Parts: sequence; structure tokens; C-alpha cells
Amino acid sequence: MMTTENTTIQNIFKNDKLVFYTGLMVIIIYLIPLFLSPLYISIFDILDSTVPSLKILAHSGKIFANNNDIIPNMMSGLPRSTYGSEYSVMLWLYYFFDPKTAYIINQITIHIVAYLSMYIFLKKYIVSKRIQYSNLLVLAGSLYFALLPIFSSEGLTIPMLPLVTYSLLNIKNNSDNKWDWILLIFLPLYANFVFLYIFYIVMAGIYLLWDSTINKHINWKFFFALVLMGMLFLLKEYRLVFDTLFDPGFISHRVEFHKFFIDDLLDAFRRGHTFFLIGHHQHLIDMQMPYILPIIIISMFLSVINRKLNKNESMLVWLLIVISFALNIWSPMLTQLNSMPLLTIYTLLIYLFTKDTRTFPLLFLLQIVLALFMFLSFCNCNESLTVHFPILKSFNISRLTFIQPFIWGILLVLSFKTYLKHLHYSIWFIILFIGIQSIHEFNIKEFYNKYIPGYETFQNYYAPKLFDELKKSLPERKNTIHVVSFGLEPAVSLYNELYTVDGYTTNYPLKYKEKFHEVIKKFLSTLSKHNNYDEWGSKVYLMGVPSMKALYQKGIVVQKIPFSVQALCTLRTNYLISAYKINTQKTPNLFLKKSFKGDKNSWDIYLYKIKCKMK
Repeated sequence: MMTTENTTIQNIFKNDKLVFYTGLMVIIIYLIPLFLSPLYISIFDILDSTVPSLKILAHSGKIFANNNDIIPNMMSGLPRSTYGSEYSVMLWLYYFFDPKTAYIINQITIHIVAYLSMYIFLKKYIVSKRIQYSNLLVLAGSLYFALLPIFSSEGLTIPMLPLVTYSLLNIKNNSDNKWDWILLIFLPLYANFVFLYIFYIVMAGIYLLWDSTINKHINWKFFFALVLMGMLFLLKEYRLVFDTLFDPGFISHRVEFHKFFIDDLLDAFRRGHTFFLIGHHQHLIDMQMPYILPIIIISMFLSVINRKLNKNESMLVWLLIVISFALNIWSPMLTQLNSMPLLTIYTLLIYLFTKDTRTFPLLFLLQIVLALFMFLSFCNCNESLTVHFPILKSFNISRLTFIQPFIWGILLVLSFKTYLKHLHYSIWFIILFIGIQSIHEFNIKEFYNKYIPGYETFQNYYAPKLFDELKKSLPERKNTIHVVSFGLEPAVSLYNELYTVDGYTTNYPLKYKEKFHEVIKKFLSTLSKHNNYDEWGSKVYLMGVPSMKALYQKGIVVQKIPFSVQALCTLRTNYLISAYKINTQKTPNLFLKKSFKGDKNSWDIYLYKIKCKMK
């Protein structure tokens, strides 16, 4: 009976099209919530920054303007160069569609491309057709990668990694065709150079150097492909190149970046260790814990065994594996501070004693190295380098680690290959993993997380109807006044086409940061020596009250404002838009003009006129 069942399963997974479309159907089901109402979206780095910034540029009339042309919407006007390249699919989605539709199209593209990209790569370069259940292994790896809550603001930067690697390997192996080159040519239009591909190209260059040393000749076609990629990315980011190499017209606030440096070496190491376990929890959850890492560690142990265990031995191993997960021994074991050094020694031993391909332990060691790289990014020992290389202050080199999800996917598939080779009943474990992993990913997707703080709908967050009422109450034209937000992020006003003196952007003049410092100096003086504004400063906000939507509460009255109204006057601020009522008896130069009652899950808005004292 067991033989018949195994034969049936083998026949099912031998059907390439059936397996492929089954995975595609899972992705489509995953994406269904995008079409449901209401749609909940992550606020962090999406609603609070990416959406309003792209909307501003798309409708500014200055998409192709000179670098120094001013776009007036944010922070009293910023140069065109601070808004990024016009040669971006993301930008044109926001030009042709409303922001919500653009977001949905981008999400659909990301997850479908991630699935196709990983499927194609695994099928050619990781899983041989001769391997039993090869299609199932490809499906497991592809679904793992495609269902990750990938940071949507960077388009296809991460989803295209497997396919780009596939094309580069084709070129290196001289098995390329025109589609490989077409992919490399058009990649920059929907991917971010600074976010990841500058590091990817450098890593590929190191690999080329190693390959040239081993084979004693340079693969010129592969070299040309890397040069082509780099040149096309630089052409796309010509504004950034010009600002970096020539006079941009202003000194960026990024030269003061100290945010990632930690004085305590042990604390910095903990950051790297935490990253190794959970990945970029703000932008991308890799799911190493509680599943991937244990599966990899067990499979490396199995790889040193020279035979396939019999059924009784296999059952004993599976029993031990089930007990280890049931008792949750992995979390306390892997969260110990010494677990990374021990894992490093363990992997090196596996590398020395395994008789199979050594790609597996090498890739795992690379993941450990990348985690240590994250530690160095946080460590204050790295700060001395910024003295000699100032560009490191404004250049977030920790983004190299965004390649890790791709590598985890490869390691997962290689692990399953080892299970199939050494243990009976592995097929059921892989099928069970696909089911559990899919359910897990369905619950942590970047969109439709209704019950998780930090997610909100377009309507509740931006409150467009409420702001339509507010704009009608203003006697001035909206492009002649400047507003500042208190208790809500400036993104709300910016999305609703008001001009602000505050904002959130990754690049703006240092002089403006210094000016706004005077506004919030009173509040900053109450903080510790290290604060986000002085050591980072990309968020130019009025602080002192909860401004995150998840922390907002209606009905609160602020008795004493933690900012200087007079300093706001020097920035030519006309109105204060507050999510909280302010006791104006203690603030004579603020006058409540009108209040607007929002929906239950949205803001209440209080509009204050700022009366500046004439000097």
C-alpha cells in the first residue's frame, strides 16, 4: 500500500505544469486580500513616506526637471535631485494610477515575479531533474521566497535576485541567450541600485576574481555583463551620480549619520545575532526562526552520514525532530549569545568532513559572515572609518544583507535534498513544511494585517474626506501656505496636497535640519545624549506626543506644547494641523480656527492658525 501511495505521489510531482500552476495558485490566493475592502497596509516606510513622495513627484510637473529645480511640497521645498530618478517603473505607476491602485499592481508584480524568478533559478542551478521529487523541492523553495513579506517600496529589487543570478550564471557558463541580456538591460528600471545592487555587483565581482584565480583566465563575457549592469544602473541614477561626484548645491543631512553606531561591542554583537535569527524584521521577515535554521542545522548533520538510514532508523530520527519542535528547544538554544560562534565551528567541521558538495556549508557560512557584517555596521569601531571615508556616513552599507532571503531559500532546498537522500518519509515532511510555511506567511504578509499595530487603510490613515473639508476652510490658496503636523505624520498632509515645513525623506539639506532643530530644541533637550533627530534626522517631525497611528488616542488635550512656535515662524509656517487639542491659553500665538471630527478609526483634526510676532 505504501509503495502504491509513493508511486502516486511521484507521478503527481513529475508533472511539471501541475506543480508550477499549483504554486502559482497559492500565490494568487495569497494576493486576494489586495482586492478586498478595506485593505490594510504597513505604515512604516510605505504610507508614511514612499506613497506621498511618489505621489508628489508624479504630479509635480517636474519629473524631468533639472536637479536644482525646487519641488515646493515638502520641507518648504526640496531640490528635484532628492526625489530620485524618473526612469523608474514605481514612479510611473503613481503617474498613471491612483496611489492605492499603484500599490496593488506593485504588490501583485512583486510576488508573482519572486515566484517565477526563484522557480526558474532553482530548476536549472540547484535541483537536478534526476533527483527524486525534484519538482517538489523547486516548489518548496519558490513558495518560501515568493510568500515573504518583501519590502514593496523597492519594487523588484529583491524578487529579481534569483533571475538575475540565473542570467549571470548562464552568461558565465556560455549558455546565455538574448533574454538574459534583455533582463540585465531592463533590470534598473524596476530595481534599486543603492538599496542592494551596488553590493550585489561587488559580490559578483569578487566571485569573478576568485573564479579567474582558480581557472587562471578571466571570463570576459561575465565581466562585461557586470560592467553593463553597473553602467546602466549609474545611467538610471544619473542624478545621484551627479550629486555625489559634483557639487549638488547643498550639503546633505546624511553626513551627520551616527544612528547605527553602538558604544557597547556586546550590544552591537547582539544586534548582529538578532538579525541572523529574524532578518530585517522592519522590511523583510526571512522566517529563519522557528523553522529554517533548525531544518538547515539538522540537514548538515545528516550530510555527513554515508548511507540512507533504514525505515526504523528514519522513524527514530523523525521522532527526535518532532520532539525538538514540540518542546521548542531550538529557540532557547539558538538565542544563546554563544550560538553563532558554535554554529560557525559546527559548519566548518561539516565542510571538512562532508563528502557531498561543499556549496551547502559555504552558503551557510556566508549567512553568518553577513550577520557579522551587520554587527560591524552597528559597532562604534566602524565609526573611525567614517573619518577617513566620509561617504560611509551617508551610505548604508548594511543593505548588503538584503541578499540573505535568496540564500536562505537556496539553503532550504539543499536541506530538503539532504533529507530525501538520507531519510525515509522525507516527502511528507516537505509537504507538511510547505503547508505550515504558507499559513505562516499568509498571517504576516506586508498587507492586510488588520490586527497588527502599524497597519492602516488608505482612508483611515490619510483621511481624504476630512482634509477636503479642512482645505475648504482655508481662505488662502493651498500653494501659498505652509503647514506643520503635530500628533500625526506629515505624510498625511502631503498626501492631501498641502505644503509642509516637516517631512520624511532620505536626503535633504543639512541647513534645513539645523533650522528645524530650533523648533524642537526644547523637546530634544529632555532626551538622552543620543537621539534619532541629531544622529539620523530623516524624520523632520514635531515630537513630544504619539504621532504613530497605532499609538494615537482621541480626546487627549495637550497642556504644554514641546516645540517653539516662534521658530516655526522663521520657517514661514502658517498653520498647525494637530491630531490633539491644545490648551491655547498657555500658547497665545496659536488660535484654534476649526476642528474636524474623523471616523472612529481615523484622526480628529484641529486646525490652528499661527500668529507670528513681528520683529
